Order: sequence, then structure tokens, then C-alpha cells
Amino acid sequence: MAIAIIQTTLPDDPDCWHGQDMLLALASIDLNPQLILSGHGLSLWHKDFDVERNNRSLHKRYRLLELYECPPPWVLDTELADRAWQVSDFIAPAEVIDRLELHERLQGLQKVLRY
Repeated sequence: MAIAIIQTTLPDDPDCWHGQDMLLALASIDLNPQLILSGHGLSLWHKDFDVERNNRSLHKRYRLLELYECPPPWVLDTELADRAWQVSDFIAPAEVIDRLELHERLQGLQKVLRY
């Protein structure tokens, strides 16, 4: 894995959809991008925050990542704790990591895109 996409925007923000489009485009050409959810972007993976745009479900499109065999998204343990959320609140598995581990993992990536 050499590319990561960090999503930090709310589900109704157009940047959220642009980031998801890029993520799925990279996945479709077998680059297996790493999704990182942070800040408002954490709600993109939460069961209660699905949004539809042009008759497309945000959550259904994220579920395509499993078909492309992409790794589960990374989420920060402190951000989950701040919201009192559990991994079971998400639409699919996520990997919970701490800030230091995130920093170390980011150093090993070639490209990081932020939406």
C-alpha cells in the first residue's frame, strides 16, 4: 500500500464525495488505497450517517471497498472515545490505532490525499 486518502469532511460536503470517488477509482485499478477517517470524516463510516446524492448511497459505495479487497479504514482511538462510539457502530470493520501509530504509518506511504 502506497497511497492513503484522509477524509475529514461531513457526509453532505461535496469534498466527501470527491474523496470517495478518488478512493474507488484507485481501488478499481488494484492500488488498494488506505482510507483514513478523521474529524468529521469519522461519521462517514457510522451507521447513522448515510447520505444519498444523485440516487447513490454513500455507505453502499464505501462497501465496495471490501469487494476490491482494500484494507479497513484507520480511525484514531481518541476520536472514537471522544464520541463514545464503538467499532460496532460502523458499517464495516475499521482498524483503531493511536496517534503515534498513525504518524508512523503515514511516514511509510508514498502519497497522501486529503479531502
